[in-house]
Amino acid sequence: MTTFSKWVLLLASLGFVGFGAAILVAPAAVLGSVGISGTAAGLVELRAFYGGLELGLGAFLLVAAFKPDWTEAGLWLVAAVNGGIAVARLLGIALSGEFTSFFAGALVWELGFTAAAFLALRTLPRAD
Repeated sequence: MTTFSKWVLLLASLGFVGFGAAILVAPAAVLGSVGISGTAAGLVELRAFYGGLELGLGAFLLVAAFKPDWTEAGLWLVAAVNGGIAVARLLGIALSGEFTSFFAGALVWELGFTAAAFLALRTLPRAD
């Protein structure tokens, strides 16, 4: 494990845990800026899916940051999840024509972590 790969995993973990915890506690406040609100049942779903999924991903990445055998899998997860979200967000923007400052910030995060994960994967020592 390189220092860079460990930092990518740690920072991605903190991002997922922070966002997941915020959505778990106050989903309408976090997502209200993009027009997402809901019924009591809808807020349960936001807490479960967004909050729970983000917390689970963050926990996995935190463990991967300290288990060298998990480094490569963790970096692939960072790249796949952030890359997938970015592609879906860009498609959504293209289909709707809607673009907000929230989307801009999210894309910087998602594309940045996708690139960082791929860069970190390239720096991992390879067994010959």
